Formats: sequence, structure tokens, C-alpha cells
Amino acid sequence: MLIGNGWDLHRHSTDKPLFLAGLEYNDDGFEAYSDGDIILHALCDALLGSVGKKDLGHYFPSNESTKKGIRSTEMLNKILEIIEYDRLKVNNIDITFISQRILISDKREDLERNISTLLNIDVKKINIKGKTTDFTGLIGDKKASACLVTILIENA
Repeated sequence: MLIGNGWDLHRHSTDKPLFLAGLEYNDDGFEAYSDGDIILHALCDALLGSVGKKDLGHYFPSNESTKKGIRSTEMLNKILEIIEYDRLKVNNIDITFISQRILISDKREDLERNISTLLNIDVKKINIKGKTTDFTGLIGDKKASACLVTILIENA
């Protein structure tokens, strides 16, 4: 068994659309060099960590070597190649989405289904929970949102 965890946090932006788990929503997005999809960024770091690879920024630095505005789905596909995902089996993924601004319960089922499709796994292996910070700090002030991901995998 291998376990990995990842997390990401971005400030909100009124200038960009919202991307979560590879889906685009007609809401305020995040400031980022990429599309700012904090769920997929945290998932990529969890996948990388589970097999002892470096972090997402190592493979996709926020500079000219990475295409500005790159979609996180493209990043995820590259990470799946790097970790030789076809040789792994996901047992479960636990995702905690922390925001005072985005109500995750309205999007949960769609997000879980899309992650299921992206990783080619049963949707029942994915759990997404929404939390707030009770109006405390950067997240509580609705200036940013964060995501934590834990993944348990094994060799296939």
C-alpha cells in the first residue's frame, strides 16, 4: 500500500473562470499561472507523493517552461504518465475542499464523477467533503480557497 497527500490554495479572481476537478463553472476562479484548479493540483501532488516523486511545481513550474493558462487536466495526464498510473490501483481518494465562498455540496456529485472519469476508477472510491473556516483567516475572509487530498493506492 502507498499513501500520498497533497494540498493547494489559491486566491480568488474575478478575472478568471472557476475550474474544479477539470470542470468549468460560471463563477469567479482563482489567481494562478495555470487554470488554478486547486482540486486537481492537490490530487496531482497526492499521486506524486504516493510514489515518492517530486511536487507538481517541479514538473510544471510557474515560468516560461510551462504554458501560461495550462489546463490542470493536461497536467494530470502528464503526472499519470510520470507515475506509471497504469501499474497502480486506487483504493480510495479523500478530498477536503475548504472555502467560505464556494459551496461544494452543489457541485460534489459532478466533481466526483469527473475525477472518476479522469482516473478511470469507480466513483464510489472518491469522497469530497466541504468545510469552511468559520470566517477566520484568508479563507474565512473569502479571499482564497484550499483543497487537501489523501490517496491510498497499491501496485496493480
